[in-house]
Amino acid sequence: MLGRRKAGKHMFIGVDHGTRAIRFANHHGDGIAIPRSEAGSLKPEGILERIKDHFHAGSFDLVALCYSMGDGITRITRIQDAENRGLARLSGAGIEVGGGTRVYEAMMISGWPVVLLPGVHRGSKIDVRMKVFSHGASPEKVGLGYYVVRRGVENAVIADASSNTVTIGINDGRIAGAIDAPIFAPGLLQGPLDVDAIRAVDDGMMTANEAFSHGGILRRMNIPDERDELALETLALFAAMEMSAMSVLLRDLGAGSPDMFIAGDPAARIAGRVSELLGVDVNPLPSFASATGCAWIAEDISGGMRSIMGIDVDERVFRNHEI
Repeated sequence: MLGRRKAGKHMFIGVDHGTRAIRFANHHGDGIAIPRSEAGSLKPEGILERIKDHFHAGSFDLVALCYSMGDGITRITRIQDAENRGLARLSGAGIEVGGGTRVYEAMMISGWPVVLLPGVHRGSKIDVRMKVFSHGASPEKVGLGYYVVRRGVENAVIADASSNTVTIGINDGRIAGAIDAPIFAPGLLQGPLDVDAIRAVDDGMMTANEAFSHGGILRRMNIPDERDELALETLALFAAMEMSAMSVLLRDLGAGSPDMFIAGDPAARIAGRVSELLGVDVNPLPSFASATGCAWIAEDISGGMRSIMGIDVDERVFRNHEI
């Protein structure tokens, strides 16, 4: 898959499959975002043209792709080797609009070398105590983690708080565990099932996925606008609580006081409040942090790296080729 590097300009791309938009970035941090609803209406060829036009390139050295939950693979895998699109089952948790699938199809026909990133789940090399949960984080959180780690941070808590809230913990440069959106803190749109939601599911009023997809702060508190002060204050509170919980794991693993980061569309607006709640500095990450981190993963795999934050690279990526 990966051939000998030639002298000249290289281009690596990362793809962040977010809840509302799919972001593409190169290893320099330049990026383009396509709303998921818009991507769902495009043909795969149209998506490829968008990518090529933005980056002024007809091909790329390697693309690192995030898709859905990533719970069917445990290694970074060539897209052609991933069964069932790298998923344990095609139906997941959350609203399905088809944009991510169109991007996946585009990558399949692109002719570019593409690797699929796994999510953090029970089969991952994480702290065994965190495996009580079937799923911890989708693959784009791996991109967020690498964005921080490759910049020299060894111990970190990173919360992605926006449509939903997901937090990962990094110890000694490796992912130690993750808290997924259906488990703890609600986001603005999606959230865990409380007692009312469980009763509604039991009574046949909605499915569990519908309860999760409409279990966020806006719906639960009947707030119409995500920019509402109460919505952001509530999001900040729960994000801080979840980050504090993850720091307990990292301290137990010897990480001391990990660096704190927050990502997501509201990150810049709530970082100060989260800092106040935690009593430590919390740094907001840019909107293309995950996609850039994925591009850096692609770059380092192309350079021969066999493990990313404790996630192995499938040997088929390198087989019969000199890097």
